Amino acid sequence: MRKIVAISFLTVFCLFTSATISNAQFWKKLFGKEEPKSNKPAPKKDNKPIKQAPVEKKQAAPEYPATQMKAVYRVDVLLPLYLNTLVKDGKAVSKKSPEYAMGAINFYEGISIAAEAMNKQHLKLEINIHDITEANEKPEILIKNKKLDSTDLIIAYVQSNDIPELAAFAKKKKINFVSALSPADADTKDNPYFILIQSTLNTHLNQLVSFASNKYSKNPKFILYSKNTGGEKEAYQQIKTAIETDKNTTREIDCSQFNLTAESLAKHFDSTKVNVLFVSTLDIELTEKILNTLAAMPSSYHFEIFGMPSWKYLKGLTQSSAYMKLSIHYTTPFYYDPTTAPGKYVNTEYGLTYGGEPSEFVYRGYESMYWLCHLLTQYGTIFNTRIKDVSAAPFTRFEIKNTYSEDNDFLYLENNKLYILHYQNGGYVVE
Repeated sequence: MRKIVAISFLTVFCLFTSATISNAQFWKKLFGKEEPKSNKPAPKKDNKPIKQAPVEKKQAAPEYPATQMKAVYRVDVLLPLYLNTLVKDGKAVSKKSPEYAMGAINFYEGISIAAEAMNKQHLKLEINIHDITEANEKPEILIKNKKLDSTDLIIAYVQSNDIPELAAFAKKKKINFVSALSPADADTKDNPYFILIQSTLNTHLNQLVSFASNKYSKNPKFILYSKNTGGEKEAYQQIKTAIETDKNTTREIDCSQFNLTAESLAKHFDSTKVNVLFVSTLDIELTEKILNTLAAMPSSYHFEIFGMPSWKYLKGLTQSSAYMKLSIHYTTPFYYDPTTAPGKYVNTEYGLTYGGEPSEFVYRGYESMYWLCHLLTQYGTIFNTRIKDVSAAPFTRFEIKNTYSEDNDFLYLENNKLYILHYQNGGYVVE
């Protein structure tokens, strides 16, 4: 058996084991009679040009070059590991990693588990890990120094400010760049090599509104909002647009303009019907105050509440005794079931290698690497036209679709698969 070469920070490992690649005038008379001639002078012709109705532009799918099948495929992973801060003389500075680094570290751990699994399957891969907090490993420096020129796939755990340069590079070199963390598109346009795994807020809200409108079409609807920050203004406007597009009639309540109490909110709602509330607040403190106030209202009031994707991090929604009277829905592009075979595998390998239980980002790192590398080795460097194949995705049934502007201009590829999590009486149901 070929020896497994472990993945390590800022190093390359190669798996060279072979594998099979599946690769004129219509009417002249009126009812048989000529029209009678009139002696009246002919009316003057209006020579003004006739305005033509604008022709709606049709959506056009992007064109791709032929894919390339290779003996070995190179994958470059970019993520902020903070090694210069956390490791000194080859040893960890602290037993516990700081919170700001944990997401990327867990993502890396998931990648390493996937690498070991693919090694056993004899996939032909060369995987490079770049700690983008190091000066010579920043995305712009890697591009400037041509360190990414020969890669076949970029998987990046980066924030929105790093996306434009990486996306432009990917388009120029015709290399797929998968943004695995940020839901921001960074105003990317006409880029068929930019793949957004974390769905945009607009996609979340459109699907949430559509779900609520279909299920509660005859119920009174409300938008509870705040405009304290730019993000909250954007969230409010996007959910308002989604509701207007869905032809709903709603009432709006600015929760930042009055003291939130059960009495101050009760006058807005109907105690004889189920009230459907779209809450666009992002501030955790304000959101929790709204939910606690709604939970304290008389039992004659009933609510179906639809919130932001960031609500998955609300502490109350992780406690079995919180918001017991409320029915709360929010969307997420990821749902990992640890009781499935892949879930058990990740749990076991994580426990053996790192100890403890894997976090969400371990699963995300594992799935991103495992699924994308299988697409790469099966379909070659340009796997975009086959990206609907999710047979190798361990957990998520990704729906990667072309995204277009309001004028039907192509923008990029985006994951449209969202799960709706329903929290009620201390438990969750996936809808």
